[in-house]
Amino acid sequence: MAPDRANRRNRLAGPVHFDAVRALLGVERDRFIAGYKFDIAPATDDRPYFHSFFNWAALPELLALGPTGGAALLELGELILVATLVQAVVLSLALVLLPLRARRYRGKPGRLAWRFGTYFTALGLAFFFVEIAWIQKFVLFLGHPLSAVAVVLTGFLIFAGLGAGASAALERRLERMQVSAIDVTVAGIAVTALLYLALLPPLFEALSGLSGAWRVAVALALIAPLAFFMGMPFPLGMTRVARTDPDFVPWAWGLNGCASVVSAAASTLLTMHLGFSTVVMIAVAIYLLAALAMRPGITRAASSAA
Repeated sequence: MAPDRANRRNRLAGPVHFDAVRALLGVERDRFIAGYKFDIAPATDDRPYFHSFFNWAALPELLALGPTGGAALLELGELILVATLVQAVVLSLALVLLPLRARRYRGKPGRLAWRFGTYFTALGLAFFFVEIAWIQKFVLFLGHPLSAVAVVLTGFLIFAGLGAGASAALERRLERMQVSAIDVTVAGIAVTALLYLALLPPLFEALSGLSGAWRVAVALALIAPLAFFMGMPFPLGMTRVARTDPDFVPWAWGLNGCASVVSAAASTLLTMHLGFSTVVMIAVAIYLLAALAMRPGITRAASSAA
């Protein structure tokens, strides 16, 4: 179609629809998508949000157009997610941390408390980042979001609980070898999660012919190693806190609970913009930060300084 045949009936200031289609079909495709006022990038298996077009850069302009119809262009779903995140932060602070603050923590001050706080906050964030990303990834394999939620949550609860139960025995064995159990479990989480990012897509494709019951069994088997490792860091850290600074135990529970509530909303926002794989890699980085905060030499030095 020639340019002079465009913009004949529903006339606009210029042939914007013709120009847009030509850009999308030509070499300027990526630049056009990046510069468009809405997110029109193609949906992928890693970011399958077909309904999401909102671009935060366009928010001021859309709000300014409100009286003339700009409000109709707002994606309220994403704004509601942001409002949910804000509410989660405010309510978790009000209902968990403020009561703990009134309790007046009397443990060892300074760097040790900050390191313990960083550790348990990081665990709360990272656990749910991985869990929610895995729910979305297993939708492809299990065929329905409800199936994925049921199977993945069940798998994480069962195998993380088994990992928590085995953590004490692992710590006793590794102590004789002078190896940190937290370092080992976090390394297991990192290696397993990153390995799965590479292996799950071709594995799902290869096993796509299985019946529903076999898919559930395979999904639980795949979840088991990662969830087992992810169940260990919390009890291992709690044991160390109880030995070093028992007064911090309620704070550890409170900080972990606040982070867990906040991460449920934050992970959804992040996956919508960055994709599941990136969120899992962020979670791995947070787990590594937690392990660094609880390195035995660092915590002993902080305890001595306090």
